[in-house]
Amino acid sequence: MASTTKRKRRRRRKAKNSWQWLISAVAALLLAACGFVIQNYGGRYGIPTWSDLYGVFGIAADGPDAALLADSETTVTVLDVGQGDAVLVGQDGNYCLIDTGTAESQDTLIRALRQAGIQNLQYLVLTHPHADHTGGALAVLENFPVSEVLLPVWRPTENGATDWPDDLWVQAAAGGTTVSETQAGDRYTLGDGVLEVLLGGNADTEDDDPNNASLCLLFEAGNFRYLATGDAEKQTEKTLVDRYGSGLQANLYKAGHHGSSTSSSAELLAVVRPQAAVISCGVDNDYGHPHAETLQRLADVGAAIYRTDTMGTITFTYENGVLSATAAGQTLDAAA
Repeated sequence: MASTTKRKRRRRRKAKNSWQWLISAVAALLLAACGFVIQNYGGRYGIPTWSDLYGVFGIAADGPDAALLADSETTVTVLDVGQGDAVLVGQDGNYCLIDTGTAESQDTLIRALRQAGIQNLQYLVLTHPHADHTGGALAVLENFPVSEVLLPVWRPTENGATDWPDDLWVQAAAGGTTVSETQAGDRYTLGDGVLEVLLGGNADTEDDDPNNASLCLLFEAGNFRYLATGDAEKQTEKTLVDRYGSGLQANLYKAGHHGSSTSSSAELLAVVRPQAAVISCGVDNDYGHPHAETLQRLADVGAAIYRTDTMGTITFTYENGVLSATAAGQTLDAAA
């Protein structure tokens, strides 16, 4: 009798587990289907957008304005990912994400990209193997179709391991994403714009410091030019100036290494002559970024200064020769 009772209990538990598995599987499919519908049809046919849902559930969403991005030909959005970098470049409805912040900020990053209305990325660029630039890369690949991942040429050195995510190539392959190593002179089309690799990778810079081996990038669309140097410091900046000189001139410049005093040298700024400079850094970060010396050098060349630690996510648009900056739906004045 006892043996029969045990068998009946095992059968009931097995049946219960089967039903629980089935319910979980159906729920997962329904959630995936809802996510697909919101991502692709939100804002139409009475279907809410991600921003609508975040508001309903009281979730803070410091992301870019999807309508602003959709209505603008040329945009550069510096996403607030704390003490890290993540910049969304848009041209004619095509998008490139440069760096992905930290692993701790990956949920914020994905939420911001969804709020921006991003459905796919033409390029995901990782400027150098440090965790505050690569931490959200796997999450991006898991949540969005990406045509191509661009990396600097990085050869193993005696100084130890780097911070490329362990499963980057596996995750890319699973999504049908090409992974390419870039070198100086490579040019990548984004809508009517071009993303050019100016410098990067330790095979080019012969520097074992990942910061100085950062990809240095110039995005150009018509008369708009955006220069970003990753975490490159004065040594690499000098190489850039020696190689390109006044060809580095840009309307918008992202301050190197989160506004560190070891970057954004006077020599570099003298040829870049940016109309505006943006600094991506965390609130009250342990590094003291941005440093006072850097802020002064930017002010000395007449650059309007914008900061994610005080302004949050910032979107720059370029229309009819005018560079504008907005955050949280408001036009920004430059920080002092």
